Amino acid sequence: MEHKKDDKHKHHILSNKLGLRILISLLVLTLITVVASRIDFGSYNFPIAMFIASGKALLVVLFFMGMKYDDNQNRIIFFSSLFFVAVFFLLTASDVFTRHVNWRARGPILMEVTGGVKFKKPWIPTPELIAHGKEVFSVSCVACHGSEGLGNGAAAAALNPKPRNFHEEAGWKNGRKPTDVFLTLKNGVPGSAMASFEGTLSAEDRWSLVHYVLSLGPTQPSSDTDDLKKVGITDPSKDDGGIGGGEKPQRKIPIGFAIDRYVSKAK
Repeated sequence: MEHKKDDKHKHHILSNKLGLRILISLLVLTLITVVASRIDFGSYNFPIAMFIASGKALLVVLFFMGMKYDDNQNRIIFFSSLFFVAVFFLLTASDVFTRHVNWRARGPILMEVTGGVKFKKPWIPTPELIAHGKEVFSVSCVACHGSEGLGNGAAAAALNPKPRNFHEEAGWKNGRKPTDVFLTLKNGVPGSAMASFEGTLSAEDRWSLVHYVLSLGPTQPSSDTDDLKKVGITDPSKDDGGIGGGEKPQRKIPIGFAIDRYVSKAK
């Protein structure tokens, strides 16, 4: 007995007229997408974008992928997979949208700061500057140099050369005078993971960091007038050193991003 072929699994060929209609519909939806992207709908931006994208995807699935002309079994398999994706999406969204975090807060990833704490003549070490330097160190340096400044931070194992041990007096690549360390923080150390902090820390923060790391060593060297001129301090008798208005606003970056940059440069 001769069996008839199963027509259900044959590829359905769209008519030219229907194919043209679907093409025009997709072009119209694409135009709507472009227009909508230029309008701020606030909290509805994401739902509107997803609604338009879903419409285009549905047209492609039904007509170009032939789901409209397929059998019910294949339809159930296909759309059930979409259902489970939606379930995972909703579960994730329910977690994110119910956290006690201001996730709706807007603003630049890089935040401008106008210099942070203001200290008069910050190139001269004081207990207040050293205390502030310790705070800056705990945020910006611990990952590589360790909480005690021994060069054994969490990221140190991946770095070559290894981070500086601030308790050692010898071996400082650019010198150990306060102005030398300040220039290191400003310019970084080429060939190492020590990047420039000029764009992420204000001058006062860098000076306080200089005094703190030098306080960890056995002696605290000093800088003379000529050394201060190398870092822009032209008149040490003035509170701002003769800089006149200080530096331009600096920008801070997320700590996690900075650590990733350190590690990537060391590889």
